[in-house]
Amino acid sequence: MKRIVGICFLMLIGLSDQLCLAQTNVEEAITMGVPFGDHAVLQQKIQLPVWGTALPNANVTVAFDNQVKTAVCDEKGQWRVLFDPMTAVKLSSVNQVPEGKKMTVTCEKEGRKVVKVLNDLLVGDVWLCSGQSNMAGKMGGTSIESANYPALRQMVTPQAGPWLVCTPTNAPGFKRVCFYFARRLQSGILVPVGIINAAAGGSKIETWLNQKPFETGPNYAKHLEPLVGFGLRGAIWYQGESNEKDRREYLPKLTSLITGWRAAWKQGDFPVYFVQLPGIGKSTLDNPAGGDGRAEIRQACVEALAVPNTGLAVTIDVGALGEHPPNKLDTGVRLAHAALHNAYGLKEVPISPLYKSHKIEGSSIRVTFDNAQQGLMVAVKEGALPPKPTPDAKPQWLALQDKDGMWHWADGTIQGSDLLVSCKDVKEPVAVRYAYTQHPCGNVLYNKEGMPVSPFTTNGY
Repeated sequence: MKRIVGICFLMLIGLSDQLCLAQTNVEEAITMGVPFGDHAVLQQKIQLPVWGTALPNANVTVAFDNQVKTAVCDEKGQWRVLFDPMTAVKLSSVNQVPEGKKMTVTCEKEGRKVVKVLNDLLVGDVWLCSGQSNMAGKMGGTSIESANYPALRQMVTPQAGPWLVCTPTNAPGFKRVCFYFARRLQSGILVPVGIINAAAGGSKIETWLNQKPFETGPNYAKHLEPLVGFGLRGAIWYQGESNEKDRREYLPKLTSLITGWRAAWKQGDFPVYFVQLPGIGKSTLDNPAGGDGRAEIRQACVEALAVPNTGLAVTIDVGALGEHPPNKLDTGVRLAHAALHNAYGLKEVPISPLYKSHKIEGSSIRVTFDNAQQGLMVAVKEGALPPKPTPDAKPQWLALQDKDGMWHWADGTIQGSDLLVSCKDVKEPVAVRYAYTQHPCGNVLYNKEGMPVSPFTTNGY
């Protein structure tokens, strides 16, 4: 009797599965992984994983771009397929309406099947955009009439809402830094661009880490784990405000973030570019030694460039009195310049000069820079306008350290792409600092292409 009951029970389970598959709608039978949906951008030139869930032990067939891949769901209904590399179709302009493609997912079990179709998918380059509130802020306002970029799309985690196509109507929902980054990037590479925004206001970097010696952070688990494996071209990072007191101890955390994300994705050392924090408040002239506020966390970002395939967006000139500088245009564009210059090899795209070396010449110190081949200049920047050269002005926020360890405000003379720093009160200088304070304003250094020189200290601490 028990055997008969057991057999009947198993038959009912099988019948139930068939009825479920026959009667359920597509959304219930097949659930795609978080990043997959209508209007999505899929990463070109890599083996591309696609995953989701369906009925346990069901057969799944995924068709896209003349490829067909199959998988069998495990006991939990999870499946995953791997597509061969695809290449994006070049755009004639950023305003071109690209021809989207369909992805068809078929679930079959015991002679029954359901089909789910994803529409208007593009193959292009995908960038992960993460950090805290300055990365999370929206464009806002009313519709932006000129924002007609059909091959530019955005997805936001963790709610994993729909991929937004950039239209004048949708543009206010785009994240500001992401929008300006992606728009400039796309104008340089002319392929579809997808941006995934994973940011949380007020979050510390520890909450985004995923490897020892740090614990896996809640924001990593919430925002990033559901994305792990989705094809990426690279990532940008704008955070540090909540870690200001870390000073140079920010360096091992930022390094862990980069290497930990790369390890999780298993897509090699993909590019990671980060924002060197802008100023906040207003610095005074009573402390030539500097080192206050965000000076050392900026230096930590410079030192993080020792990690391969990284880059820096210098924003020392776009700060404000408050925590959220209104000028996100320059921030996004400079991140895009880092990507275009480094990841895409467009060396004509300018990036910020970085301290390279120094040499003591009598009572002066000569400083040389990377990325200043066309020379340096002094300029003043207002809002999102280009920096205005002030050729008769001396650069501010330069300091020399004497042999006794005391710091003194100093003068700088531009000599092509070098800077000669001196001070009448310092006969035997040993080190130089530039803009090494909370918020240096006024006449600051740029290269001739209009990119600001990064704050620096030559003594290593």
